[in-house]
Amino acid sequence: MIKILSSEQIRRADEYTIKNKPILSYNLMQQASEAFVEKFLVLVPNKKKVRVFCGLGNNGGDGLAIGRILEKRGWEVFKYLVGNPQKGTKDFKQNLDQSNLYNVINSAEDLPAFDEDEVIIDALFGSGLSRPLEGVHKEVIDYLNQQEKVKVSVDIPSGLYSDKSTNKEVVFKAHHTISFQLPKLTFLTPENHKFVGTWHLVDIGLSERFIKNESTHFYLTEKEDLRDLVPKRSRFTHKTEVGKLLIVAGSKGKVGSSILATRAAFRAGAGLINVCSPRCGTRALQISVPEAMTIEGVGKNYVTKIPKGKDTIAIGPGLGTKTKTIAAFECLLKQCEKPVVIDADAINMIAKRKGLLKLVPKHSIFTPHPGEFMRLVGHGENDFHKLELLRSFCKEQEFNVVLKGAFSAVCNTEGTIHFNPSGNPVLATAGSGDVLTGIIGAFLANGLEPFDALRLGVYVHGASGDMLEKEKTGLGMMASDIIEIIPNVLKALSLEIA
Repeated sequence: MIKILSSEQIRRADEYTIKNKPILSYNLMQQASEAFVEKFLVLVPNKKKVRVFCGLGNNGGDGLAIGRILEKRGWEVFKYLVGNPQKGTKDFKQNLDQSNLYNVINSAEDLPAFDEDEVIIDALFGSGLSRPLEGVHKEVIDYLNQQEKVKVSVDIPSGLYSDKSTNKEVVFKAHHTISFQLPKLTFLTPENHKFVGTWHLVDIGLSERFIKNESTHFYLTEKEDLRDLVPKRSRFTHKTEVGKLLIVAGSKGKVGSSILATRAAFRAGAGLINVCSPRCGTRALQISVPEAMTIEGVGKNYVTKIPKGKDTIAIGPGLGTKTKTIAAFECLLKQCEKPVVIDADAINMIAKRKGLLKLVPKHSIFTPHPGEFMRLVGHGENDFHKLELLRSFCKEQEFNVVLKGAFSAVCNTEGTIHFNPSGNPVLATAGSGDVLTGIIGAFLANGLEPFDALRLGVYVHGASGDMLEKEKTGLGMMASDIIEIIPNVLKALSLEIA
């Protein structure tokens, strides 16, 4: 797991490293700049001309050092300082003393014209920014955003806050952000993607001891964190030992939801699956998933008694929210003693009748998309507020919840959020959420702890989309395509017969 620290924690990490490594702050800045340049040269291999726009703080000092290193690498570098250089920080001034030619920008009139095939480096403001930009800085950013050039930000796009929502009117729009040591929370929120672009981490040598000892509510999951969670089988494994699952899903016109969830659960390793579906869906299920056993609902309603031995339940896809369905759902919840997977219309039914929340077993798993989350928890003012609502809901209700999206936020009952790194727009297709429900249900039925089943399920779902995109085109993929890739992803996670 990679920790996501606040801007204040990163500032203290710098101080601790300088004091205890020990290393001069100027030399730490040079390390950071060297690491930036190595990644930068990979991202823009065919360019040779760059304009670096520097503020007067340490981010600007980074920019000056980067410009100097690029000059030694044979680049044509133009350096621009925004504001009075005499007001710069100590390390900025030290880097300025090492620089030869530079231009000072005091107003929009000082801004340069651009030639073709240039790169813009933004080193105006770093992660310590705490107020909206205005005056000449606003003019510079507005002008740079209009240029159709490759744009790269140093550590964080200027104008963007690390830990809270930003005034979106004055933020540098980068194609790439090369960030130092650890990701910023702001990189993982949908509202800031258009500013951050693709972000990359470079190791600048901050103290590992300090980072290890810092506490945080936010982490970025790594593939290596999940290897040991993948269920393993021995030669003598029996189907009833690797996941007995009941899926309650589907309604007239939405039987496909139950089919997708069931097929995904089998592909993720469930050994025995019963599907509770209305009578209209039984035939389709038996044809589409002959491996599953069906439990026929009575008319338009669902059976209200859980079959004996079905310890794990996933409920919600395609159910609808009619009054009789809510009544059947309530009867099922009253019988549940162990954590269940709550998805789609099961979430919507709870949102309609909040009293049902008390019937859901503690440590259960919720899988809402943003709309379902809003109906269940409330409207977030921005993406950072949504994360706080997510943390509060999980702690107060003792549930595990994934707020689905790019970098899905997976939160445990203690309010700790693990952002998922896998996935891409291939997953933005009808039925994709039903597939996720089946995957998570399979892992829960295999005996994983609820939060582990959720974390692994979200990763495998996203990684299946990633593998699918590599093997085929990114357009025209369907949820059923995702299902067929699941075993390949599990194999890639080192699933081996014991």
